[in-house]
Amino acid sequence: MNKALFPLAALLLSFAGAAHAQAPAAPPALFPFVLPWDDAAPGTATDVSFLNARPAGVNGYIMARGGHFVESKTGKRVRFLGTNFAAKSAFPSHADAVRVAARIAKLGINLVRLHHMDNDSWGTGTTLWDARFKDHQHIDPAQLDRLDFLVAQLKKNGVYANINLHVSRSFTEADGFPASVDTIPDFDKRVDEFDRRMISLQKDYARALLTHVNPYTHLSYAKDPAVAVVEINNENSLVSNWGPPGEGLGTLPEPFRGELVGFWNDWLTKKYHTDAAVQAAWTAGLTPTGPPLMPPVPKWSSEHQGASQAEMTLVGTLPARSGYFPDVRADVTQTDGTDWHVQTHQVGLDLTDGTTYTVTFRAKADKARTMPLGASLDQADWHNVGLTANTALTTDWKPFHYVFTAHDTVPNHARLAFTLGGQTGTVWISDLQIHPGAEGAGLAPGQSLLTKTVDIPIISPKAQHDDWVVFLADTERSYAEEMRLYLKRELHVNANVLCSQMGYGGLTSLTREADMDFADSHAYWQHPSFPHKAWDANDWNMPNTAMVSDLAGGKGGTLRGLAEYRVAGKPYSVSEYNHPAPNDFRAETLPELATFAAFQDWDMIYLFDYGTYGNGVQNDKINGYFGITSDPAKTAFLPAAAMIFRAEEMASAEEGNGLAIPKQAVGPELATAEAAWKTNGSIGPPMFLRSIAIDLTPSAGKVPMPWVREPSSHRRITLPEVPPSQILVHTSSAGGQYLAISPSAQSVAGYVGGQTVTLGANALTFPAFGNGFAAATLTAMDRRPLAESRRLLLTLAGKVENQDMGWNAARTSVGNKWGHGPTVAEGIPAAVSLRTTGARHVWVLDGTGKRVGDVHAAWADGLLTFTVGPQFKTLWYEVGG
Repeated sequence: MNKALFPLAALLLSFAGAAHAQAPAAPPALFPFVLPWDDAAPGTATDVSFLNARPAGVNGYIMARGGHFVESKTGKRVRFLGTNFAAKSAFPSHADAVRVAARIAKLGINLVRLHHMDNDSWGTGTTLWDARFKDHQHIDPAQLDRLDFLVAQLKKNGVYANINLHVSRSFTEADGFPASVDTIPDFDKRVDEFDRRMISLQKDYARALLTHVNPYTHLSYAKDPAVAVVEINNENSLVSNWGPPGEGLGTLPEPFRGELVGFWNDWLTKKYHTDAAVQAAWTAGLTPTGPPLMPPVPKWSSEHQGASQAEMTLVGTLPARSGYFPDVRADVTQTDGTDWHVQTHQVGLDLTDGTTYTVTFRAKADKARTMPLGASLDQADWHNVGLTANTALTTDWKPFHYVFTAHDTVPNHARLAFTLGGQTGTVWISDLQIHPGAEGAGLAPGQSLLTKTVDIPIISPKAQHDDWVVFLADTERSYAEEMRLYLKRELHVNANVLCSQMGYGGLTSLTREADMDFADSHAYWQHPSFPHKAWDANDWNMPNTAMVSDLAGGKGGTLRGLAEYRVAGKPYSVSEYNHPAPNDFRAETLPELATFAAFQDWDMIYLFDYGTYGNGVQNDKINGYFGITSDPAKTAFLPAAAMIFRAEEMASAEEGNGLAIPKQAVGPELATAEAAWKTNGSIGPPMFLRSIAIDLTPSAGKVPMPWVREPSSHRRITLPEVPPSQILVHTSSAGGQYLAISPSAQSVAGYVGGQTVTLGANALTFPAFGNGFAAATLTAMDRRPLAESRRLLLTLAGKVENQDMGWNAARTSVGNKWGHGPTVAEGIPAAVSLRTTGARHVWVLDGTGKRVGDVHAAWADGLLTFTVGPQFKTLWYEVGG
């Protein structure tokens, strides 16, 4: 906890007595609880459809103005609570479209992101492409009709659309490409930012889809004010998709690799003009070759963590040759989905900042594999000190050679680490050496700008590496601008446009997205990992822990990374977010996201994804990692989230100046936003104190800018005598707790068993139960302060799961044994004490929000008290009357 908050926290948090806290936990009481997929019953406490202006777009186009989204006709600010309709979900039957559009409006959703519509065909009814053609250039009229009708129904219910263009489309031989296109990984991403035919086909698709007139609205998607957003290219960066800059581009198949090399040589020619100038720039100031850093007989060390298993063996001494060292053999017998859980390394190396080093070794494996290699500290915080590479091992011995410049070192505390936990098998490494100097730096023999033969640099000295990163950033910036201008000027798209998500490409994403209408990010808490085969439904794992524990430990969870990439002066969106099932603690998802987004004054938040729905679908069970539609642990909190975020029942924080970053520093100098914030001299931004953002400045200078408080023009405080909204992250005797407190909405998520949690004038006292974890929101559904509200919604949830789920012993996977419906929920017991202006009635609500029972409540001296628990078989209680 921040020490500055301690006095306030002490006032706001109290705990039950020790004897009560030590009482044995009762076994979880589970009961069936289902939110019907087609429920649109009006007038209940869970019906927040009144927040949606109907039809969507009635007040004009959604425009970016003053750093937020506003309606063009009224100038009124609009926030969006959204979800993703991916693949088949974007193409429902007409009957299902009518029902689902009304249902999500009732829950408070006012924006749907239409995603993965361009997939290769993931099954019947999943894609826009016409199966009668081998290419991916013909749109299926029947599928387009389903999409059109869905968009019209969304519009009718006040729900806007976000249309995604390139998400999962592959380019094929049938599209006019050579057969080598099939060997490009990841849906042909990255290559599509420089290959001219791919760019042309993207434009053709955009024209066909966006200028097509929807027969149900009589408007094209380009002209329809109900289309709020168009995204050019989901999760894509030529610079980097979360790996080292340029990773994998050197292994592209021809002719695509050759294309990129040609553009690289054109860029170098424009900058340097001659080979001599390139050579001089790339070799200037390099460290002279020096003696080896490792002793004659270096000591290998190794580690394996989690569920991984491995053994490291020194094979013996090679024939006596100067500079050759003992072999090491690593046998990896079990992996757990986290590759760095198995490593072998050399520690205690003495590297110096600014010095160039050459690393050489030979290696092979019993089967082809990728072996990450890095230079980092051999002590906390283990940060990288200059070398990050992926070595492609084969069954034959191969030599490897890397040159890097060290940075952020600690004397005698660097290590070379070989990461082996990506797959099982055996790896041999020999002849490892590191010494000062830059062997092979500059232009290689035979390379010349005149012949366009300067090759792609893989791992190289700083000057060469920096040029490569800036070239990639310039290339993708050109692509982004070409596509944006095509949409705006050629197709006359009125929606807000972005290219891709922040962080893809690190800080270079700031320049790529500089002229886009807003900034967008994605985050997942403990996304499932697949240790052997991508998206293997039988073989996957996820750490089953609560994010609040990470927050309480000061690590930031998903929230810090999202906050670090907000851009000052632009609306900010998070178009994909989730704590995937079957995580036991995912009830924290929306109470944390909605309150934090409101506190930080963001503009759009979406859950990914909505999931399968409609006739013929098992709508009463959790259908996979992401689908929220039938997961009450998330969906039950949507009405409260809509009031907290969209209705601004939690006021935004006071603003601070952004972290100023000179435009010249967004490339190689500061690779990521996290690095920029660390340069600011702290472990992270003060995200629970004030709103934060990156602010690009035109002039050079030091990156850090002091934080100052400034008056906020949009800050909303309902009652002047009540403190503004606050977020507190605290570790109690039971575990981490996240609290959000405002006059009209209050929330807690975390370990509350055996605790009393005080939220302003209100309190929730929990006996010991199950694992002691729960999430709760108290929300005024009539937009009054809680004490005055005549319709207050209490949402209270813990574990929610299918019946007969096939958990493994570690409770980190269910494989393909997801069980059956109806979903069952843990009944969280609590004694509730609310400060109110008069007596209130308390009702039990069913999965539609209908009143189905009463809870005894007493009111005295301005305090309303009642007790809830598993006997009421609900996650929702209404307080009012």
